[in-house]
Amino acid sequence: MNVTLDLSSGVSGDMVLGALIQMAMSRFPGKDHLRQLNDAGSVMARTKVEAVTVQREGGPAIEVRTSWEPVGKGIVTGMRMTLLLEDGLRAVSANDRISRRARSMLSRLLDAEMAVHNVMDPSMLHLHETGTPDTLVDIIGTSILFDLMELDGDWVRATPVSLGAGMVATEHGSFYVPVPAVRHLLRGVPARPGPVDGELATPTGMALVLSLVEEWVDHFNPTGEGAKVVGRGAGSRTYPDHHNVLCIMEGP
Repeated sequence: MNVTLDLSSGVSGDMVLGALIQMAMSRFPGKDHLRQLNDAGSVMARTKVEAVTVQREGGPAIEVRTSWEPVGKGIVTGMRMTLLLEDGLRAVSANDRISRRARSMLSRLLDAEMAVHNVMDPSMLHLHETGTPDTLVDIIGTSILFDLMELDGDWVRATPVSLGAGMVATEHGSFYVPVPAVRHLLRGVPARPGPVDGELATPTGMALVLSLVEEWVDHFNPTGEGAKVVGRGAGSRTYPDHHNVLCIMEGP
């Protein structure tokens, strides 16, 4: 079976994770899909992950809301994040498939951050937005659920990424959308500007899909014969004319 990620609304770590959670809830009702996610983030600071069903255009979607206690003082470097990922993988008793995929995701993210900050050593890379427990939750959670759904044997495709437009404020100041780390990750990836002002594609989201996707397609028809939507993940932001939902679809 082919699996397609519809990225026409953009991509973030929580959108990918939310779509996979909804998919898992349908296939494995009654299973606690959040306990391991809490454990993954809590190696950095006590973390609580909620999967909230929200109504968006096209139907219900899962919005992942991750909160955590203060991380404490000190700089979060790329090397520290690498060590925390290993702690998180041990905390959830990750198998080899989950661990390899999670390491690939973090490696892509750190490579992009090092490139835009012009550093060669991850111990010299100071992380801000991506140096938080929710990054661990997104990476490890996505890897766990991708394995649970047995999607490794499927052909994973994705539509071009919608990027948004305008400016976004970061710890390093304001940048044009897409931000530098996303631009680095976009090399060779089909993408489109818009359709709204705002940041629709995040560095973590891009790192996740680049570790999952095997083929990029121009479009996907969810109403085609044999096609169905199996997971919908909602972004935290809402827009008047943009539903901000990432869909996972199965189809021929």
